[in-house]
Amino acid sequence: MDSAVGADGLLKLLEYYYERGFRGFLVSGGFNADGYLPLGSEHLSTLREFKRGKEVFLSVHLGLMPRELLDRAMEVFDLVDFEVPPSDRYVKEGRGLRKTCGDYLSLLSYVVNEYGEDRVAPHVVIGSSLSTAEEDLNIVEEVGRVTSRLVVLLVAMGSTPPEVSKLVAPFKVARRYFKEVALGCMRPRSLGKVFEELVLEGYVDRVVNPSRRLMEELPAELYGSCCSLPVASLGTFRLGLGQGRGLG
Repeated sequence: MDSAVGADGLLKLLEYYYERGFRGFLVSGGFNADGYLPLGSEHLSTLREFKRGKEVFLSVHLGLMPRELLDRAMEVFDLVDFEVPPSDRYVKEGRGLRKTCGDYLSLLSYVVNEYGEDRVAPHVVIGSSLSTAEEDLNIVEEVGRVTSRLVVLLVAMGSTPPEVSKLVAPFKVARRYFKEVALGCMRPRSLGKVFEELVLEGYVDRVVNPSRRLMEELPAELYGSCCSLPVASLGTFRLGLGQGRGLG
């Protein structure tokens, strides 16, 4: 991850990596007090200018962006990586926002209805000390009622890893609701064997940074991209190693 100051700095950074062969870019950053990425018109104009005439894929962490600004952002970005919190307590204490899970689900539904499932990838946080096991399962189900293309499950990081039972159950629920389930980049490395078993048992289709064991035991296609891209956009980032389940 690299940083840029201002629209000019953003353009220089994008051009720098583009000239070195990079074709996928994730725009992120600190959210404001209202819980969204404060992209200004100058940033969107810069991104539009950079994208013109190039075969690149732009993703973004938008957060709870107002719909008017979101609509303008969707003219530029190909995909929204959208975090969905597991509980109202997580939103209040973990994010410091006076919002609810319902606010996130409402915005997710808006993006899906207005722009389609391929334009948004819900990232659901599970295993947090700020949510119960029941809340984790409920939020996976709620997201599954909004979109079924893919869900990225993120496992909360903390001084104490979540209980295995609390961790495993949401993957089993997700398997019923989504065409593809991805194990995201945020997860405790100390629970690596648990994640490996989830993959080997068929509860996970995509894995960020797969372990050596998974690489050896599963025939898989490898991709140099985020795990959330729609299938139609993965070809550009295919590394061409093996066939089978997508370990990105």
